[in-house]
Amino acid sequence: MGRMGPVVGDQAHEGWVVPVFADGAQGAGSTSARGVLVARRRDDGPRNGDRVRLTYRDGCTVEGAWQDGAVIGGDGIVHHTGGQVRREVIDEAEEWRPAAEVVGWVAGCTCGWRGTHWTRVPAPELADPASRRLAVTGPWVDLAADDEKRVMLEWRRHIEPWQTLEDVEQAAVRQAAAACALDDAVYAARAAGASWPAIGRATGVTCRSALERWSAGG
Repeated sequence: MGRMGPVVGDQAHEGWVVPVFADGAQGAGSTSARGVLVARRRDDGPRNGDRVRLTYRDGCTVEGAWQDGAVIGGDGIVHHTGGQVRREVIDEAEEWRPAAEVVGWVAGCTCGWRGTHWTRVPAPELADPASRRLAVTGPWVDLAADDEKRVMLEWRRHIEPWQTLEDVEQAAVRQAAAACALDDAVYAARAAGASWPAIGRATGVTCRSALERWSAGG
């Protein structure tokens, strides 16, 4: 999809250039000869073509294709969704749009963050990165390498706090692994007959500290 960023806890921060359409819809990160795959927004309701399940108050359910506010079952019967009916999208239909309809870009992150808008202009002589105007000619939507770096610079600033936290997590893991290795080495030394004063000198602590830390295991 794009650039791999830090993973802190269970949250990944992968970044990519997000195409933007005039109605505010955004690309999902996939492009092909079909155009640009449009991302689903969290507050989107069913789209035409989605497979939807309706659950009525009496527990009965109906499944079918969503079309203009109603569900069309496999038997062709139209089921309306008025009243107390719970609807659930069980299979999302893909929406593709022509790349020529892209009006700009933003930097995006898998955590949900979005950067500031960059406007698409139709000719290189109209481009002005200082004014956040970038040119892509023809039907394609991919930015030139330098322009992509300009857009993604904001994402790099966005991930800086998480990048430092990931560094802390990795350092903590290394420290824990080193502590386990030290414990194993001390127990092996004790099993081989090393004294507590000798272990203290080898580990840079006093004999008493070495005894308190490792005597239970060795």
